[in-house]
Amino acid sequence: MSRLLTAFALLGLVALNTACTPVGVAIGGAAMAGSTAMQERGFEQALSDKSTELSIQKKVIDADFETFQRVDVTVVEGRVLLTGVVPNAEDRVRVVESTWQTEGVVEVINEVLIGADVGVINTGYDLKIESALDLAVTLDRDVQAVNYIADATGGTLYLMGIAQNQAELDRVIAHARTIERVRRVVSYVLIKDSPERVALLKRLAEQKAQE
Repeated sequence: MSRLLTAFALLGLVALNTACTPVGVAIGGAAMAGSTAMQERGFEQALSDKSTELSIQKKVIDADFETFQRVDVTVVEGRVLLTGVVPNAEDRVRVVESTWQTEGVVEVINEVLIGADVGVINTGYDLKIESALDLAVTLDRDVQAVNYIADATGGTLYLMGIAQNQAELDRVIAHARTIERVRRVVSYVLIKDSPERVALLKRLAEQKAQE
């Protein structure tokens, strides 16, 4: 089965994956499908990324549920952001290795914490942080909110996505910094026409050509 067909098959499961909040997107398969069509990365790539994301999650959970149940995965144009907590440094390496072995991955960003940092994690507050940013950027008419994904872990708010320009990204970061209990904001967002994204898309196209 092609990756696109696999993504379509998995679309009905998207609403179950709530670790990271697609900014400005309502929960549910139909809403997700509609928002996907509006994203800068395009409909097909968004579904391909979701397929990759779910494949990584299944791979690590099947390997050891107890160890990796608190690992979150976000994928945008083949770039994978790993967050959450694992018991030790060896497990952190295992997550990265499993991610690189998954089809559709061109870059891995490892922000997974190890066991000693478990005490800083409060999932309830993190979900509130994600929801607060969701609301803030959705109400901001100068931000194309559908292109951003927020993932909060231990009060650190990670941003993934594609910005139209630096001014738009600055607005999103400014919103993030005003949210209660946010300790720091880390952006992995790429500017739409930046050299970094151009190079990324080239690597992604080359990988697809080899499949």
